[in-house]
Amino acid sequence: MSFHHVLVSSCRELLTLAPRTPYGTKRDKTFGRGRLLLLVGVPAALLTLGLWAWWSLTQTDIFWKMFDLSVYHNAAESVDDRGQYILYERPFGIWQLPFIYPPFSAYIFVKLLPLGFAGLKWFMTVSSLVSILAVCWASWGMLGYRRSWGRLGAALTTFAVVVWLEPVSWTLIWGQVNLALLAIVLLDLAQPDARWWKGIGVGLAAGFKLTPAIFIVYLVMTRRFRAAVAAVAAFFATVAFGWIVLPNASRTYWTNLSEISGRVDSELSVGTLNNQSIKGMLTRLIDNESVVGVVWLILCAAIVILGLLAAAKASLAGRELLGVVIVGSLSLLVSPISWSHHWVWVIPAFVLLAHMAFTSRRTLWWFATAGFFVFYASWPMKINALGEWDERVPLQPFGLMWLVPRDEDRESHWNVWQFFVGNSYLLAGIVLTVVVSWLILKNTSLTSLEPVEISTPDSGAVEGTPEPVGAAAPAGAGAASVGSSEPDGTDEGAGRKGVGIGG
Repeated sequence: MSFHHVLVSSCRELLTLAPRTPYGTKRDKTFGRGRLLLLVGVPAALLTLGLWAWWSLTQTDIFWKMFDLSVYHNAAESVDDRGQYILYERPFGIWQLPFIYPPFSAYIFVKLLPLGFAGLKWFMTVSSLVSILAVCWASWGMLGYRRSWGRLGAALTTFAVVVWLEPVSWTLIWGQVNLALLAIVLLDLAQPDARWWKGIGVGLAAGFKLTPAIFIVYLVMTRRFRAAVAAVAAFFATVAFGWIVLPNASRTYWTNLSEISGRVDSELSVGTLNNQSIKGMLTRLIDNESVVGVVWLILCAAIVILGLLAAAKASLAGRELLGVVIVGSLSLLVSPISWSHHWVWVIPAFVLLAHMAFTSRRTLWWFATAGFFVFYASWPMKINALGEWDERVPLQPFGLMWLVPRDEDRESHWNVWQFFVGNSYLLAGIVLTVVVSWLILKNTSLTSLEPVEISTPDSGAVEGTPEPVGAAAPAGAGAASVGSSEPDGTDEGAGRKGVGIGG
């Protein structure tokens, strides 16, 4: 089937209002031996917290400085009648970086000023760890697992693993807001479509940091117009609130948005290794800003069209978490700046792979899950700017992509091997997004078929109250694998072909 035919047929199906596969049905899955899984998850989570606390206390120069959080705190301290004018005009924090978030986010940090910087560091650390657990809980719920001891055990076990992924580790180290925003977006999208407040979380997250606004487009494409309207209303409410409480800062921000967003490049080059976005890779590869801009727009347009179409089809076919992960990866790929610690979308992606490993009879999924962890894990290393082991450098949680020269324009002199290693987050994200999107578009049909009889085996799990989680995929949704196009017997209303990915 040609690429053109796949796109045309997919657009036709979406525009003809193909029926939406429900999720959160009476046949929600449960974990077998749920209490045993909980007995594994609790000590695993406590062990992870203990090890993280020990490493943090023994390496305070790395773990407890929280350079990004110092920018937020210092910027909030400047906000008064006069400070509104300098909020977007001068650098802040330990590293003297610009504040580039909307005024609404600045006001949130203003309200946290009574905690002091030391208290704010504890607040951000605890809230980020809670956010990780919330993301794990919501991810398993969006796969169709009802509230039970087994789901809690799975969430705790997953939590114990994903804390050691490099994007998660560095979000905690920098004191970044990525994990909190991820939790807000995912918990919002996990709500049943019938909830009137669904979409508000997406709008609030977009008002705090503009990137989550791509999920408003996703809600429109999946025909959840009420949620999309709620998201838009919540976003504009944050803008209006910012104009009321910080009118001067709001005027400066919204009338100079492009200039303010570009100020990061004046302090930290877009082409530095840490920027794992398409624009970052092109900047490292091409020494011509105009050419980079044109190529970047073309590539982003192509991958966004492909990814959003695939995400919409996955969602409409009942694979909500798969669709959400695709959109999350798109937000990373097309953003001008996606630091490695922005890649916290690896958490729900890991849950997808873990789900497939546990539910599929193919050993390949276990290797895929293990390989994913090894690739994105934070390994204790003493790596200098040349990508070499250096005993003079503190032990830090680096990912494998850091094993190449970086900073001071070293990226422009990479050889072929270093190019692939240094762009590995991005290249892996592009390949997986494109391949999975193509398989979804090619192998997923939203055309109704004859209803089939569904039978669900007894899992022997401790039953909980059925939870109509917002976008669960009652069957396994996972990463790239061509599955059968036959109806999935575990789907409620399985009288249509399911997603050919991890089904």
